[in-house]
Amino acid sequence: MRQFGTVRVQSRDCMLLTLLCLALYVPGLTTIPPVDRDEARFAQATKQMLQTGDLVLPHFGSENRFNKPIGIYWLQAAAVLITAGRESAAIWPYRVPSVFGAIGAVLLTYWAGRRLFDRHVALLGAAFLGSSVLLIVEAHLATTDAVLLACVVAAQSCLAALYTAGRRGHIGARSYAAGFWIAQGIGVLIKGPIVLLVSGLTVGVLLGLEHWRGGEEHADSNRRLLVGLRWRWGPFLTLAISAPWIAAAGWATHGAFYSDWMVKDVISKAVGAQESHGALPGLYLLLAVVTFWPASFAAALGFVRGLGRHARTGERFCLAWLIPTWLFFELMPTKLPHYVLPAYPALALLAARAALATRPGSLRPSGTRALRAGFGLWSGVTVLLGALVLVASARLGNGLGFASLVVAAATALTAFFCVRLCWRGQLAQASTIAVISSVVVFVPLLQWVLPDLGSVWLSRAASAAVARQPRGRDAARPIAAVGYQEPSLVFLAATDVALIEPQEAASFLRERTDGLVLVSENQRAAFTRAAIDIGLSVHEVWAMDGINYSQGRRTRLSLFEQVTPSTASATWSK
Repeated sequence: MRQFGTVRVQSRDCMLLTLLCLALYVPGLTTIPPVDRDEARFAQATKQMLQTGDLVLPHFGSENRFNKPIGIYWLQAAAVLITAGRESAAIWPYRVPSVFGAIGAVLLTYWAGRRLFDRHVALLGAAFLGSSVLLIVEAHLATTDAVLLACVVAAQSCLAALYTAGRRGHIGARSYAAGFWIAQGIGVLIKGPIVLLVSGLTVGVLLGLEHWRGGEEHADSNRRLLVGLRWRWGPFLTLAISAPWIAAAGWATHGAFYSDWMVKDVISKAVGAQESHGALPGLYLLLAVVTFWPASFAAALGFVRGLGRHARTGERFCLAWLIPTWLFFELMPTKLPHYVLPAYPALALLAARAALATRPGSLRPSGTRALRAGFGLWSGVTVLLGALVLVASARLGNGLGFASLVVAAATALTAFFCVRLCWRGQLAQASTIAVISSVVVFVPLLQWVLPDLGSVWLSRAASAAVARQPRGRDAARPIAAVGYQEPSLVFLAATDVALIEPQEAASFLRERTDGLVLVSENQRAAFTRAAIDIGLSVHEVWAMDGINYSQGRRTRLSLFEQVTPSTASATWSK
């Protein structure tokens, strides 16, 4: 009867977490256009895979896309076929694997928390992770990171089960070892060696800590952990999952895949700043106030208290997971905000543990100035985020609307009540308010505010302008783009988009009388000059001012067609 009650409680907790995730991840899934540049590249490569039937080698246009393994493309292709069909032009089916990956990561964090702490810490830690800004963003993008996180947490959860079993004096079950190695294999197919890296660093630190403490008991704990991993057959599960495609890709490309994937992507990011995404160490620590919001108010306290209680099994495992993973990505020259996401489940559990362990009135004025300053910083950042939403709606969208006002009001109220509770030491109550407030903030933000920022979504506006033009000889008019060559335009276009130079674009229009050319402002003079040089008359049929957020600058897009007798008479009649 007691076991039945435990299962019922766990099922209820998982249901609550799933509902929380759905409330945060479904809004905006269908309304936010394709986001440049990674999401659009992944989605377009998957679209071309469905069109060509080539399930081994992904391509973006005519270029090979070997910098990421095949797993995410397979998942996206399956999601498109199941939910919308091969001919669907919508972006949301490609995002479905990310939604399921994010939900899976949250539920697995709950499972790990039950192993390492107790039900209450597990529930709050999983809620912290599920409501974090970074995971919400990744759940809305058709990229690898949400699915990768699910693989990481699956492997780490199994590792936690093996570690806690070893600490209790026996060897963990074979099923946990099998789950660990299977998660490694799937993770390799999703994003290469990242899961192996996180788990390897965690195992190394755990073994080192036990060895440092010395004594026969700790030596036996290390031995039981290593035996529990089943090295005799476990790695072969990883190879059985990942090696067939790796071998097939290398065979099909005569070895070029290995240089593109390992040398140009993995190694180049480790030794230098790739694609101008470089930054000094400490960037992720600064960004965590926002990327781990709303739970970031408890993150520092969780880490410090975890260090103070590192002798306990749960805290030790989370620190062995968090610290080396975080340091590795901080020291990498190439930095993007989502790189550190595999460390967030451990941080979420530590933050939840600290929040629930803090009793009302336990934060005395003496010795807590830094902590109170941290609460104040979190409150200021929260209010600032709401203010930025108002400014963005007013300047980039259709003006202040009800949704943006709700977001701003919710952030202000959250900041006021949470920081007030935190100063009183009521972090558990503040945590509940923060998680609930995340739903109030993100639902209108994702469903209405962000999609209405028309000045930002240039590709959406340009593809809509192309669709409004009269049809050519064929069903769709040929399109070329000059200067503005974002992958989202390629994905949204109903036909292939030629990404070319101004001189080529002029020749393109001369050869295709029904063609259209999209030109950015910085290439407009070169394009018109090239058209004049070949005696071509062009006509601007559409223009828009906006912001190319991938480049961080304002631009103007213009759509041109060749002046023919029919277009000239149509223009004259207007």
